[in-house]
Amino acid sequence: MSTVTTATIERDLTDRKIYLEIAHNVRHLGGHPTAAGHQTTATDLVRSGSLHELTESGLAALADLGVRLVVDFRSDIEHETYPTPDLASYDITVIEAPVFQADYSPGALARRDEYPGHAATYRQFLTEGGGAYRTLFETIATASGPVLFHCAVGKDRTGVAAALLLELAGVPDEHIVADYALSTSELEPVVEERMDRFEEYGISIETGRMMMAAPPRDMELTLDFIRSRWGSAAGYLGALGLAPAAIEAVRARMLS
Repeated sequence: MSTVTTATIERDLTDRKIYLEIAHNVRHLGGHPTAAGHQTTATDLVRSGSLHELTESGLAALADLGVRLVVDFRSDIEHETYPTPDLASYDITVIEAPVFQADYSPGALARRDEYPGHAATYRQFLTEGGGAYRTLFETIATASGPVLFHCAVGKDRTGVAAALLLELAGVPDEHIVADYALSTSELEPVVEERMDRFEEYGISIETGRMMMAAPPRDMELTLDFIRSRWGSAAGYLGALGLAPAAIEAVRARMLS
């Protein structure tokens, strides 16, 4: 598969991967089929892992994509430990929208005495961290250009956000789940890089791999939870206080 570059992002709907040196798990939200027989066109909405390792080349590529707004779901301690490079010189604004103020990176979760599992954690994101998702959707509704949103590895907090966007656009569950599950293979290089760090933190390789995986069933359960409690992504966003006009503006961005 080819890699999406600046030159192809506006038209490549089959291979959504975007290369930024160095960021992991980066892809846009265009090219997903909808139940109505259309495709999402949101090549200008980008999900990603942390940007803290971006090189000068990566920063220039990010700006060249037209991104002017970055929504960061990480906590203050994550910002301090892994700071994002200064993006102001590229005319890029970072909006800090922590889902929680605790460290919810996969490594930090693995070090907890009891980890409840991905699906249970995602339910907590939705019920207790909704302010961050409201910020993302308000940003997308009003932004005139591309928006990138990310957490630590672009799988959990970011994966829930992407699922909400795709569900709002009418993408069938199997495709939402497939997009989420793609993070497993996208993050395999990160797992290999971090094996020594796992051991340093007292995390087994097996636990590390489990934390960095994106099991399809966990997203299926998350979608079931959204519908059982709020009816749909739109119902969830409405419960957060997002105006109907803003919800429709985001839907239009996904499908225009």
